Amino acid sequence: MNRAKQIQLRAESLSESIHDGDAEGIARFGTYLNEVGDLASAVEELTATTTVADMIDAYIQSPAGEAVLFAWAKDVAEDELQGEEEDRAEMEANWRAA
Repeated sequence: MNRAKQIQLRAESLSESIHDGDAEGIARFGTYLNEVGDLASAVEELTATTTVADMIDAYIQSPAGEAVLFAWAKDVAEDELQGEEEDRAEMEANWRAA
């Protein structure tokens, strides 16, 4: 499978996991939204019981929020794949050197 397809599939999977309420995915995307200052941007009123999952759910209801989610998921997928490729290359180099 080519690299672009792997990234696309990983990004779709990560995006779907957030839609499905995966706690780790929500935490990761919530951290990103917090860093860029958008975490609570789609929530009309914060209450004592508003959760990060609530804020993310409201955020991804709009087409713009969904686009941000997928762009973020694609960046994450690309970074993870690159890390795996670098690890694999390092292991192969160490194996050859041994």
